[in-house]
Amino acid sequence: MAHLDRLTITNRIIQAPGARHKVETAEYRRKKLIANIEEQTELALLALEGKPLQLQRKRGHTTVRVRPRLWWHQDADGTVLTQIRYNKIAMNLAGRGATIEVGPMKKLPSVYRTVVKAIEAGELDAAIENAARKSRPS
Repeated sequence: MAHLDRLTITNRIIQAPGARHKVETAEYRRKKLIANIEEQTELALLALEGKPLQLQRKRGHTTVRVRPRLWWHQDADGTVLTQIRYNKIAMNLAGRGATIEVGPMKKLPSVYRTVVKAIEAGELDAAIENAARKSRPS
């Protein structure tokens, strides 16, 4: 007890720190969208190879397989259409629409790479901001 006698001990309460709100900057949104596009690119490559379209996600301490949400659709004639999505909201690209006509499936990864370059150049910042605003709870 001699050691504790040297300390000043009180009944004061220490307040817990408040919840931190992450600030979504343009750079944060770009990185988030690019990561999602890279995931879609990987899924497109799996589809081209004829492999099953599955992703692995961490749930707690375990890894589980999940069925992904695909951003593309293939018509009966083989034409692939895709949309770029931010928080499940299809983005309006350059004010011309939300759907990109790709053509054959083999072109889809290159289309996604082109979109990533446009994001890195800041060409889609307004569309990302608009989609982020739409997805926020009111």
